[in-house]
Amino acid sequence: MNFTFLPAEVKFYDYFEKASANLLVGARLLQSLLENCDNMDEKVAQLTEIEHQGDFIVHEVTNLLPRTLITPIDGEDIQRLVSSIDDALDAIHQVALRMQIYQVLESKKPARRLASLVVESSQELDGAVRGLREKKQYEQVRQRIVQINTLENHGDRVLHEGLSNLVLHRDDIFEFIRWKELYELLEDITDRIEDAGDVIQRVIIANA
Repeated sequence: MNFTFLPAEVKFYDYFEKASANLLVGARLLQSLLENCDNMDEKVAQLTEIEHQGDFIVHEVTNLLPRTLITPIDGEDIQRLVSSIDDALDAIHQVALRMQIYQVLESKKPARRLASLVVESSQELDGAVRGLREKKQYEQVRQRIVQINTLENHGDRVLHEGLSNLVLHRDDIFEFIRWKELYELLEDITDRIEDAGDVIQRVIIANA
């Protein structure tokens, strides 16, 4: 078995940053889709390609780990971090696919608010990931993790308000079913991003 040393250490951070940047691209595209549902098929196809890029990054990290004698952080945390970022991207992709299946022609305000929170959370996560290379940036990383948690709490409230409004106007059962699912899927993205933030929190505590 061939082992790699310093170049592999740098490469893990490169992969983390590629994963978080890819997630942010996906989040912004989902927000664009919810702001304007025109060209649905084209946007969903783009998100599918972005999701495939995320899978490729996970694959590369999984292959690199057993060939690396010394890793910059715990190997399990490396796998958890890249997988949790990919889980968030998968959740974004699922929203787009459901919108396509349900033939959404116009989005609702709670969905747009949730999409905005997803973008903000993705931005904070991307910044946190980029701060992992240098311990002197760990305090800024911690602040970003706190903000991710705050945004996830906002998502919970938007979900609650959105579902409550759906219940008040549930005359159209199909409309109720599809938006209930979409709201819940959108909020789940903020949960997945928070999961990635929790991994980063463990990493900086272990390596401070």
